[in-house]
Amino acid sequence: MYATVHAIADTPGPQDISWVDAVLAALRARAVPAGALVAAPMDLGPGTVVALWDDEADAAAAPSGPAGPVTLGPGRRYQVDLRKAGAGPGPARYLQLLTFDGPRDAAWSAAYDWAGEERIWPAARDCAGVVEVLGGRTADGGRVNAVAAASVEALEDVARAILSTPLLPGEDPAQLTGPDAMAIQRLLHADLPVGADR
Repeated sequence: MYATVHAIADTPGPQDISWVDAVLAALRARAVPAGALVAAPMDLGPGTVVALWDDEADAAAAPSGPAGPVTLGPGRRYQVDLRKAGAGPGPARYLQLLTFDGPRDAAWSAAYDWAGEERIWPAARDCAGVVEVLGGRTADGGRVNAVAAASVEALEDVARAILSTPLLPGEDPAQLTGPDAMAIQRLLHADLPVGADR
């Protein structure tokens, strides 16, 4: 499975969400996505869509450009390498998106994977309100992490749980760099395929 992450420019105010259908229609213009998360900014910035695709060709053909009253930016393509179901049954109402730009070397990637599997996910998986976590990687080692949650408080609980964990024996703090960008947005559409691991 692949994901494309697009910025959505020109979103109207929070009272108008009619543009969500236009974004979904634009995504379906060339292929049917396996799922999509469409989120609006909580401030004046761009919105975000995370589209999931069954194969790389569909992800590579993901559209950009006008989508009704908004503009869909070019998609950054990731191979999905993580899908985890959280303790929350949903519905997911908020999206936290963390991006780690490439290029990243093999040592950083190994540290990221190890920390995620052995320390971070065990600390976060039982936090109430977390619905699903998606992760993906680019060819040059960049990463994206998307957390769908029922509330902002659930995202805060996850952050506290993670930051309170001690490092694993052998973890190198120099390899544990933070994200290059982080955003929390209001989810207006959340459609994820079944099959996330617990």
